[in-house]
Formats: sequence, structure tokens, C-alpha cells
Amino acid sequence: MYAARVSQRKPAPIARPTAAAVGIQRDVRYLIGAQAVSTFGSFITRAALPLLAIIGLQISPAEAALLAAVDLIAAALISQVAGVWIDRLPRRPVLIGTDLIRALLLGSIPLAAALFGGVTLAHLIAVSALTGMCATAFDIAERSYLAGLVPAPQLRAVLARVLGIRGAAEFFGFGSAGILIGTIGGPAAIGVDAITYIVSALLITALRVREPRLPAAKQRRSFITEAREGLTKTWAIPILRPLLGTSAAIGLYFGLFRSAYMIYVARTLGLPAEAIGFVIATGGIASYMGGVFTERISQALGTGRAISVSLIIVGVGLALVPLAPAASVLGIALLIAHQLLSDGFETVWEANQGAIRGRVLPDALQGRANAAFEGISILGRLAGILLGGALGSSIAGSGAALFAGAAASIIAGLAIATTRLGRVKRISELPQAR
Repeated sequence: MYAARVSQRKPAPIARPTAAAVGIQRDVRYLIGAQAVSTFGSFITRAALPLLAIIGLQISPAEAALLAAVDLIAAALISQVAGVWIDRLPRRPVLIGTDLIRALLLGSIPLAAALFGGVTLAHLIAVSALTGMCATAFDIAERSYLAGLVPAPQLRAVLARVLGIRGAAEFFGFGSAGILIGTIGGPAAIGVDAITYIVSALLITALRVREPRLPAAKQRRSFITEAREGLTKTWAIPILRPLLGTSAAIGLYFGLFRSAYMIYVARTLGLPAEAIGFVIATGGIASYMGGVFTERISQALGTGRAISVSLIIVGVGLALVPLAPAASVLGIALLIAHQLLSDGFETVWEANQGAIRGRVLPDALQGRANAAFEGISILGRLAGILLGGALGSSIAGSGAALFAGAAASIIAGLAIATTRLGRVKRISELPQAR
């Protein structure tokens, strides 16, 4: 009889997602799509622009460092200003506007090549500086938009998806870069990137979920006061202090990598553009897989340990590059191993630290706090680029710059392990500020 009574019970109703949840999922898909398209083009330009200067204009290591640094200098100048405005303005128009401006700027390169028969270093520097400003404003707005859109418990998984899809776009972007540069030339390849930003802007116009209410004008303080709050209020949250330090160290890592990698593989190892594009493209596969497995890795290791271990592995991966012998299968294998290790675990690190920031920072502070992190990272990258340019121009060479970048990431990972952050197992342990 008991079995009969059990069989007569009605099954529990299946919980259906609310209209708001469906809308959020839809907007996340559109935003990821926009990111995928624009990132595809961005990685074409990331390969085409320095190669256009290094191979086409035969620039020196010091000029290569300047080209790599100028967008960061511009980004440093605008980051705090952008943070304040992003906390004052709706974030979606910022995303659309910066995409369209980048499309115009990048489109000027193939136009100049068609009209004048080539481009100048001054033109490339100007485009790099202005697109760097737009990229900084876009990145700050996107992180702030996502933190306000996605519930805190799901934020790490969503960030991992965004970063993973970005990695897949990197694979196809860099994979296509070598082919495009070799067939249609560097300027035309950069023109492809300009088109992707237009597509990205169109996708972002389809976002529908309303953003959180902005503070009324009468509640606002002076611009300088609000900009200063981005750093002071972020520093006042103990769990975020190690992440601020890590941002500086990882910025140094990226700066050294950016100033030295292309010159090292193109000149020291003698790889052609097609081979460089293929090698870098493999990192996109690793980024995608990192996005897929971020949740599993983070749950297995714990949030803090996942950040620490990821940073160490990222550094070990970069250390393989200057160990690569020229013109050999082993050399190519070590370069690919670097891409797989560094790009894969960079995703794990970035998703975790982004989720922590999204949980503990109030929405009204997201823009300025993200700008503070971006500003510190930019300063680290600038220092790395300057150091990389100096080492590359010295007897030590670009290989020494790459080893220095590896050391910066490894030291940051070891330092995180000694802090309270390194002992955090679950993000839910942290206080949520909304």
C-alpha cells in the first residue's frame, strides 16, 4: 500500500527560469558573441601591426618597445577618467561607442596604404594610442556591465565562458593572421579587424536587460574625489589588496612578454609570419579549454590556491620560450607548450579574480574599482615594456626579458599563497556587496 501511495504522488514541479533570468542569459550570449567577433579581429591586428612595423618598416628594438608602449601610455592617461564616467553613464553606449571608434581608427590603415602606398611609424603609433584608450574604456565598461548583470554565484562561470570563447577567437584570429598577412598584406588584414568592431557594436545594440540605476547627479562628488575612491575604497577591502599587487606583477609579465616575444621569435628564431600565427593560435585552444575547466580546477584546488597555482604555471610556460632552439621541432614544441600552459591557466586566474571583484565590490563602485585594477596593471605593463626594450637592446637580449617576465608571474603566485586570499576555498565565503 505504501508503494501505491508513493506512486500516486505528483512529481515536483520543474522550476522554470524567470523572464529576468532568460533575459540575462540572452544578453550574455550576445555579449559573448560580440566579444568573439571583435577579439577575432583584434588578434589579427595584434599580429599584423607589430609585424608590419618590424618587417615592413624595419624598426629597431627600441622603436618596437615604443610601439608596444604607446597604447598603454594612452590607456594609463584615460583609465581613471573612464572609471568615473562608467560609474556615471549607462555602460552599453560606452561599449558601442568604443567599438565604432576603433573601427574608424583601424580602417585608416588600409585606407592610407591604398592612397599613399604605405603607412608610417607615426601613423601606427597614433592608431595604437587611440585604440588603446578605447580598449581600456571598453574593458572597464564590460567588466562593470557583467558584474551588474550576472548574479554573483554565476559570475565566475560566466567570466570563464567569456574568456574561453575569447580564446577560441584568439585561435582563429592568430591562425588567420599569418594567412591574411601573407596573402592580402598587413594593412588589409587590419582592415578585417575594423569590420569586426562594426559587427560587435551591432550585436551589443541587441542587449535588452536594463542596467542598474545610476546615482543621481546631486549625489555625485567632484570628479577627482570619485576617481580617488576607485583606489582607496578598493584598497580598504583586505581580500582585494593581494589582487592589486598581483595586477602590477602580471602587468610587468605582460609588458616584458609584449616587448620581447615577437622580436625573439621573428629574429632570433627566424620564424616566418605564418609560423608565428600558427604558434600563437594554439594558445587560443588552451584559453578555450581553460574556460571549460575553470570551475572544476577552482573547486578542486580552492579559489585562492587556483589563483596561486595558475600564476606559477603561467610563469613556467613563458620560461620555455627563451629555451627554444632555432629551426628545430623542439623549438616549435616549446613555443606551443608555452602557449598551452600560459594561456590556459591565465584564464583560470582571470576568471577567479574577476569573480572575487564582482562579489565584494558594490555596483556603484565597479567602474572605478576596475579602472584602479586596470591602471595598476597598465603601470606594470609600461615598466615591463621599458625594461624589455632596454634588455632587448643590450647584450642580454630579448631572451633575458622573457625570463624576467616569467619570474614576475612565478613570484606573484608564490606571494598569493602566503596571504589570506590564498586560503580562500570558495568565493561564497567572501562578503557580498550589492
